[in-house]
Amino acid sequence: MPRRTPGRSPRPVDPASPAPGDDPAAGAGRVTTLLAVEELQAAAADLGWPEATGLCDGLVDALAHLLVDVADGAPRPSPRPTVLGAIGGPARPVDHASCRAAAAALRRAAPAFADGPAWADGAGAVCADLASLLDQVADLDRGGRLTLAHKGVVLRRMHVLQRRLHGLG
Repeated sequence: MPRRTPGRSPRPVDPASPAPGDDPAAGAGRVTTLLAVEELQAAAADLGWPEATGLCDGLVDALAHLLVDVADGAPRPSPRPTVLGAIGGPARPVDHASCRAAAAALRRAAPAFADGPAWADGAGAVCADLASLLDQVADLDRGGRLTLAHKGVVLRRMHVLQRRLHGLG
């Protein structure tokens, strides 16, 4: 059994680091992408209506899964379920801070899609469009509640974003 040199301990292996012989730039890109996934998983915008909040959570979750596919170098996105927002429930005030924070996380994650395969460009565009929508929701009614007229527009736009994600592959 070989002996270690005194005073030297084995270097711990970081699972996120590239394997020996791998391109260090590719490993760094993977780590950056996985950090964006972690940040997206912490993003939770409260739009005040359970339907809109649930649909937004589903879109953010789908984008996080797509980032994992990008990090893995998947030639096609993995299948994802269709998410419907919760039906019913009383309206609450829009949490402007959570909408802004989620929009910022989406904007920071969008460039990570640019390093992926061709299908990832569409996911990056959806990520940026959802960030823009969340900023608009935060600006819609500084009085607190998303009105019924705004709710319909927001839900339609989110459904369009969801269809765009499902159309990726």
